[in-house]
Amino acid sequence: MKKAKTRFYYTIGKLSFIVLSPIVLLILPADFFDNGRSICLSQLIFGVECYACGLTRGIMHLIHFDFENAFAWNMGSFIILPLMIVIWIKWFFKELRIYKKLKAKLYPIQFSSSSPDLLSRPSKPGS
Repeated sequence: MKKAKTRFYYTIGKLSFIVLSPIVLLILPADFFDNGRSICLSQLIFGVECYACGLTRGIMHLIHFDFENAFAWNMGSFIILPLMIVIWIKWFFKELRIYKKLKAKLYPIQFSSSSPDLLSRPSKPGS
């Protein structure tokens, strides 16, 4: 039971991350990642740009509808962002299903014996 409760709270954390991450990226300015040193290993070790260089910056500009700069940073951002959105939505619904199952397991609906049966309908007067 303790393991299920830990998993339940972990799932709530993942759902919070899934929902809040795009909101944070929308709040940040489009040029937030434009300045600074690259963290690409290919560029740091070999001095050669890989296919993903500028992808984060391009996607950030694309999120803010700055298509020209997004294209300038990385053309692949126009392909990767829609794929990421689809994967993100699938991940959200997967975690939501897990959350609902764990919630039903940990907090089942309990009816007291004094409550009326909710499934039976009262008979109509005069029928």
